[in-house]
Amino acid sequence: MFRPAFAIFAQQYLSVLLSDFGTVYLNEPIPRNPNLRIYKHPSRLDWGTEYLAGINAGNDRIMVSPEVIGEAELVDVLFEPNSEKPKTSLGLLEKFLSVPCIIDTLRWAPDEWDLRTCMHHWLTWKSEANNSIIPVAESSTNKNKQKDDSLEKDDKTLLIIVPSIGQRYLQGFTAKPSAINIPGVYEFPPAFCTTVVVTSELPQDASTLWLRILGRGPTQRAAIIELLAEQDNYPHRTAILQQLQQWHRLLSSGQLGKESIQLMKTLAMVNSKDI
Repeated sequence: MFRPAFAIFAQQYLSVLLSDFGTVYLNEPIPRNPNLRIYKHPSRLDWGTEYLAGINAGNDRIMVSPEVIGEAELVDVLFEPNSEKPKTSLGLLEKFLSVPCIIDTLRWAPDEWDLRTCMHHWLTWKSEANNSIIPVAESSTNKNKQKDDSLEKDDKTLLIIVPSIGQRYLQGFTAKPSAINIPGVYEFPPAFCTTVVVTSELPQDASTLWLRILGRGPTQRAAIIELLAEQDNYPHRTAILQQLQQWHRLLSSGQLGKESIQLMKTLAMVNSKDI
């Protein structure tokens, strides 16, 4: 499967940045339990094969597939925090990672379909945890019993990181500025446990650096230059600079757009640095 260079970088970047504070899963299937993934089964009477053969003059080559297995839906990054490890060195990012979280990083300004796709993954994950999905070959009676016995908790969240976003899309999902009162951070209604971080709107200070590196254009380039200017003992600095060098190599091997050429000039500064 083709993956853009930024998607690969974002995964590895978050894996390196968060690995000291919990468990990071890349390309994690949702639902996580294989028994809960969706399969399509034919009718037991095999009426589909007989019907199609009948309307095609008895052509015996026509057959309904005996089983079609749906392709697994993958989330780029799923993070399960270790509550015993303080995350203060993550700055603003720390506030969104106190419970298990799906992290979606988009390279473009999302529309309603992009946001729905992100939320679909979270809702599936949440439904799995609440026993709201019927396992394969299990009756709905058992499922209802499991659901009655479970306690629903808002212990799974969704973090969507975007370079920019249209206000009409935020309004369409009734998203509001977060209670933490920092520009660029929006919350969906509480039932959806979803935070949207708009990197171009974040204040340019040390607390937002790790998020702004996942931005785009001038926002991202400025964040990379800020990281280069930090002292060698700055938390996570060496590991993140190494990931930026890896990204430089990925971009060097592909076709570059206008923005990527500008980005390459900044990444070249990182690549020339002896780490």
